[in-house]
Amino acid sequence: MVTVGGVAAARGTGDASDMAGTAANARPPARWADGHRLRLGAALTRAGRDPVLAAAAVGVAAAASVGAAYVLATSDHTADPGVTAALTVITANAFVLAGLVAWWRRPDNRIGPLMVLTGFFWFLSALPGSSVGVLFTAGYATGSWAKAVFTQTVLAYPDGRLHSRLERVLVIALYVDVVAGQFVTLTFTPVPWNRVLIHSDAEVARELLRAQRWFGFAIVAAALLVLGLRLRHGSAPLRRAVVPVLVTGALTLALAGATIVANEAGSANAVELNLAQIAAFGLMPLAFLAGLLRSRLARFGVAELVVELSATPAAGRLRDILARALGDPSLELAYWLPGSGSYVDAAGRPVSLPAEGTSRAVTRVESAGKPVAALIHDPALDEDPELVAGVGAAAALALANERLQAELRAKVEELRASRARIVQAGDEERRRIERNLHDGAQQRLLALSFSLGLAESEVPEELEKVRGLVGDAKEELGRALDELRELAHGIHPQILSERGLAAALETLAARSPIPVKVSAPEQRLPEPVEAAAYYVVSEALANATKHAQAQRLEVRVDRQNGTLAIEVADDGVGGASTSAGSGLRGLLDRVEALDGRLYVTSPAGGGTTIRAEIPCAS
Repeated sequence: MVTVGGVAAARGTGDASDMAGTAANARPPARWADGHRLRLGAALTRAGRDPVLAAAAVGVAAAASVGAAYVLATSDHTADPGVTAALTVITANAFVLAGLVAWWRRPDNRIGPLMVLTGFFWFLSALPGSSVGVLFTAGYATGSWAKAVFTQTVLAYPDGRLHSRLERVLVIALYVDVVAGQFVTLTFTPVPWNRVLIHSDAEVARELLRAQRWFGFAIVAAALLVLGLRLRHGSAPLRRAVVPVLVTGALTLALAGATIVANEAGSANAVELNLAQIAAFGLMPLAFLAGLLRSRLARFGVAELVVELSATPAAGRLRDILARALGDPSLELAYWLPGSGSYVDAAGRPVSLPAEGTSRAVTRVESAGKPVAALIHDPALDEDPELVAGVGAAAALALANERLQAELRAKVEELRASRARIVQAGDEERRRIERNLHDGAQQRLLALSFSLGLAESEVPEELEKVRGLVGDAKEELGRALDELRELAHGIHPQILSERGLAAALETLAARSPIPVKVSAPEQRLPEPVEAAAYYVVSEALANATKHAQAQRLEVRVDRQNGTLAIEVADDGVGGASTSAGSGLRGLLDRVEALDGRLYVTSPAGGGTTIRAEIPCAS
């Protein structure tokens, strides 16, 4: 939990130390390695903020600088000893100091310890310049360790973890090469200061060294490919964070590969390439510090953000402003609704926060201890939590305001959904009643009509009066059946369910006492849309018949760009209004329940046009 200006921004993933402690408390490690890894991570986190350890590291680096400079400056078998000494001391100290800064800034991140280790191992690379047997041997055996740690640092940047099995294989192979391979080569290398010489054989030593170099070259080439793919496929925040370090690291690895090739080819430029490699190697700490400076400058931009947010942003603009401040165009905002205990977007639609370990990270913003919103952003921003927390703190008030608007939109969305459910339930009830009338009362009345017909035929001729009464009852029953069919048809037209909107509208037109011209698409539409369109036309025809004194009507139904447009026009007396009666008002509710719009144009004496527009997905 990071608190800035009274506003708490809680990261969705948590620090590594917190996760380590949580995992340790939740269950015992499944393997010894798991427990060892957790203990090591906790120890590194504590050491990162230990001033005594930092002071000791600086003191050791100062002593190592003096020793390395002396060894190289007095060496009688080192090319350009003065230049080499200066580059070695400067590079090693740069790694140690930059690593201490990184370790203090992010004690849960292993980039800092790896950089410090690289610096101290680089001091060891000066020892092969000594003529003292023990120092030469130790330096020759450990002189390449710094390059292996450096390669791991570059591949693990910026979060301190290797990101794939290939990266882990490359790093392990490189450590095997610089530790075991270097020692084996040393046992055959015939130099007078070698204290681990087992069998003096210059040819074997040369072949082993050649194999080492080509093996290292293959690893360097694979590492460069991995870095290139990461930069190509990385998000904008990730590229912005890692480009200075990864480009510098890639340059160093490329020069290392070129040096290997030049040494194998016996090129006279091998010494110059080696010095260029050391110089590029020393640029990495500067690139890291440049990244820190960029992060600091980005945090200074929070002040500008406060000024920009002092004027209430227009609806929907807040996300763009925060995305620009964080440099993350993929930023999403989710607002907390206390009533429902859930998050919604700016339109009021439900939002599920991404789970830990996915391709998205979450920073929760709180005000006065209560959740306000959540920033869903690129995980690369987790490497600069102060920036994210600062932006969240600066935007807390604006986020709270937008949360209220989002809460209102959520209520409107729920109201719209509730209206749609009511309309759907009404339509389903209409269909149920229509089926009951058709399959129940109507069938029984038909059976009764058939029975009356049989009874009429069985009445003797001398009972003419009885025959007439039975006939009258049969005719009355027929009229009742017609009315029942009409009622069932009005409740829900069966033809609409069976054959679709176009056929149902043709049936309406055929039954209308006023001539009606119908134009409608033949393809089927979603049931709620078909029902709404049918009742719009049905109500419009009923109004025209009863009140408009119209002589003709025209019905046009058209589907364009995901919208179904229904238009009914007559040449009657006009004067219709949605506020004048329950029929058009009911149509308005039905259409709006489907997120549609209903327009009534009805000037006095100018006829009436009713137009409905209903969203209709393909």
